[in-house]
Amino acid sequence: MATKNVRHPHAYTLELMRLAIDQLPPTFSEDKKKRYLERLNYFERTPQADFEEIQRSIGALGRESWPYRKAYEDMYARYGRSSEESYLLQNLDQGIREKYERFVHEGGKLNYLENARSLDDIRQGSPFERYFTPEEKYALQQALLDARESARKEIDSLVLGKKRDEYEALFNGYSNRQADLERGLDKLRDLAHVSKKWEPLILDKVRSFEEGWSVVEPGVSESELEHEVEYWQGTLESFLHA
Repeated sequence: MATKNVRHPHAYTLELMRLAIDQLPPTFSEDKKKRYLERLNYFERTPQADFEEIQRSIGALGRESWPYRKAYEDMYARYGRSSEESYLLQNLDQGIREKYERFVHEGGKLNYLENARSLDDIRQGSPFERYFTPEEKYALQQALLDARESARKEIDSLVLGKKRDEYEALFNGYSNRQADLERGLDKLRDLAHVSKKWEPLILDKVRSFEEGWSVVEPGVSESELEHEVEYWQGTLESFLHA
């Protein structure tokens, strides 16, 4: 008797993890990438895997890859967006391309290309909805996916080749920023131990910030972390000087 396939209870999270690994910059260590792929493969074949263990692996991947990814994002913003737009137009057939160019002419270009970060994003927005039928939107979605893949290959060659020095300068800058963020988190941990009353709340804040390293979360907010450190230093001032 055939057995029924049961979807992994954390399938969506693991799909995001695989996507993040697949999209790691080419400068990220191949050995480390292989190690995370092995962890992912283990999680995928182990439905009973602890969700917190999965989250820790995703967080560790995010922390290790953070400066690589941030530097790559900057390079993509500088050189990939125009290539993406060019590839998008190349991938559209004449009828949809002409319609899309009218959409661009009437102000749709920046809102669409600059703000669209997912397929859900490009389904939203009233100008986009007014211009295109469901079939045309699907064609644009597929063309955009192909365009982004082509643009990524182009940026990969830049960061490994003639723009390597520029990429490394960005990487070094983000590495320094990451060190500053880690020091801020250490300060919060130290403040947590000042008062038993506030310790759980402060440590919860630390965990929230640490989740920002994750490849599936929005990111670490430097200004918010600085604000939290200043706030708790002020709140606990009497304890600090006791």
